[in-house]
Amino acid sequence: MTEVYECKVCGVVSNESDSLCHPTQQEDPHDYCGTTRAQASMCSEVKESLSIVCGSCGRPAKQADLVCKPLVLG
Repeated sequence: MTEVYECKVCGVVSNESDSLCHPTQQEDPHDYCGTTRAQASMCSEVKESLSIVCGSCGRPAKQADLVCKPLVLG
């Protein structure tokens, strides 16, 4: 199984821990997808490269396969 990391500040998920400001390892997508996080506090360097959110809960992600209903941002 692929490792998944969540930024503990802004909630962005990624397969790469070094692409997040404050990564914490997650065991299961059900631990984060479906839960909401305030995006107002999103780390600026992550926000600039963000291209995917979950269409169900709004969870931001670096890779589409990390959320249940990926939507590519414009």
